[in-house]
Amino acid sequence: MKELVLALEQSVLDGRVPESDILEQLPEEAFLGSPLLLRAGSIRLIMEGQLQEAREWVQAAIRGYAVQADHVEMLSMIGLLTLLYVRIGDFTETETLLQFLEDEGLRSPEACGGFVWWALARGKSWNRMAPVIQSLSPDAYFGRAADSFAEAGDAASFGHLLLDCWLYDGSCMQLPEWQKRLNHLRQWGALRRECDTVLRAISGETLPQEALMLLPSRFAYMVGILQSTQQWNSTGPIKPPASDLKYDVEIQLFASRANVTRKLTTGERTEAAMSLRQMELMAEEMSTPRTAGWVEELRGKLSSPSGYVPLMPNLSFEDEPLPGTPQDGADRLRIQLMGGIRLLSLDGTVLTPKWKRKRSKELLVYLLLQPDFRAIREQVIDELFGDGDPTKLANHLYVSLHELRSALAALGFEDAVEARGGIIGFRESVVEVVDVGHYMTLSKVGDDLWTDDREEAFRLYQDAVRLYGLLGADMPQLDWLVRWREQLLERQTQMLRRLGEYYAASTDDSHTEKWLSAWIELRPDQEEAYQEMIRYWLKRGRRAEALSWYRRLEKKCREELGTEPLAETKRLLGEV
Repeated sequence: MKELVLALEQSVLDGRVPESDILEQLPEEAFLGSPLLLRAGSIRLIMEGQLQEAREWVQAAIRGYAVQADHVEMLSMIGLLTLLYVRIGDFTETETLLQFLEDEGLRSPEACGGFVWWALARGKSWNRMAPVIQSLSPDAYFGRAADSFAEAGDAASFGHLLLDCWLYDGSCMQLPEWQKRLNHLRQWGALRRECDTVLRAISGETLPQEALMLLPSRFAYMVGILQSTQQWNSTGPIKPPASDLKYDVEIQLFASRANVTRKLTTGERTEAAMSLRQMELMAEEMSTPRTAGWVEELRGKLSSPSGYVPLMPNLSFEDEPLPGTPQDGADRLRIQLMGGIRLLSLDGTVLTPKWKRKRSKELLVYLLLQPDFRAIREQVIDELFGDGDPTKLANHLYVSLHELRSALAALGFEDAVEARGGIIGFRESVVEVVDVGHYMTLSKVGDDLWTDDREEAFRLYQDAVRLYGLLGADMPQLDWLVRWREQLLERQTQMLRRLGEYYAASTDDSHTEKWLSAWIELRPDQEEAYQEMIRYWLKRGRRAEALSWYRRLEKKCREELGTEPLAETKRLLGEV
């Protein structure tokens, strides 16, 4: 066993990263006794997207180097831990760590390794962290990190740093100093396949799947998005990797860009605008030159005389406040989840919680979507934390629950969330109303009344559609959240269909066209909406209007989908 450990340590010193499953097969006492292997193992776990486990290994490596009084390596591991926190937006200790690393960089730069400079370069991506790090620009920090890895002979980290810098700002690689570093990477690429793969990616070469597999999962995903511009997933949204990397905000920005582009390609302009709004909200928190350029580019593609294509561009509604009546001696929360998360007091004051981790924010939204704002503990763990060691999952839930309570307590709502008898949820006196619940109530009551009292159902539907927006627009793509979004989209579609039907029965041309247009704009993938519009104008004897709408559909099918309208649609105009 000693010989195996020494061989693995020598491999690490030679710039290679052992596979994590090999490291995990070592006895715990052998593995934990080697900070060098802990360092290599944590880097491998980060590559594979197992961030929770990586954090534990990095912390163990920090303790190991502290025992050995190896200040340089301990500082390097603190840099790696900070880089991990920065990538997922975990601000519990990030600000303190970044300030500490910057102070160390100013005091003794010779003791700072590549991970220290890398963490500082990436820390400036976050708007709230940029004022904390004031010494150098991101490009300068990236340069120091690259030179440090090159001097240490760490080929793998050098290559990944160059790739990360290119993903941060693709134009930087044209600068003379980065061209020199690319030449250094080219020399390593002659001997190391992973370095050659990185060089090919930076050069813009389309990598086959087997080559992408050589990259760490984070980089493989983002490079795959960049090189798949013409091959968007036509069956659904582009999803982030099925790992802890779904909490990596930059991963989410890449996924959002892919979704907006795909929806523009297929003519789904309203859904594209919703995805762009989600992208904008994330970019307000974290932005790079590359992603900032994407946001501006997509804004231009979706621009209209009044700005972005709105959710329902043919409807003109004033914002309506959520219902709620103040109660004597008590304040309660009114919460908006659609179109971006907002918490308001009863007097309309916007409350801004400080989220340390995204999981606590997700727990808030998940609970607010459940009946009575409560859920069974096992259900919460299964939906939010997935599979894994039950003890670890329970600990993750405990941490998220504690941070959610703390965030709400800072707003003046002490003990707002309770956990009793296997049930987790809000106390009854905390939440006044949630827009999703109000929306669902209006819609369902309207459904019940539609057959017998269309006047009242019509009024309720009108109130409901005003509230609609992308659920959790500033949150990542999560399976349970996607299911809710799809449910709300179907409900909105049905209400728009019925509002159009209501006005069609009264032969109110302007309102009928407005509601049917809203249906088409919301669901351009449903040719049935065009059919209803064409059928209405034909019944009114207005063949020119019907033909105009058919031509719009025909153009959309031909230019955006490469198809033709259905035979059923053609028959409406007697063209078949």
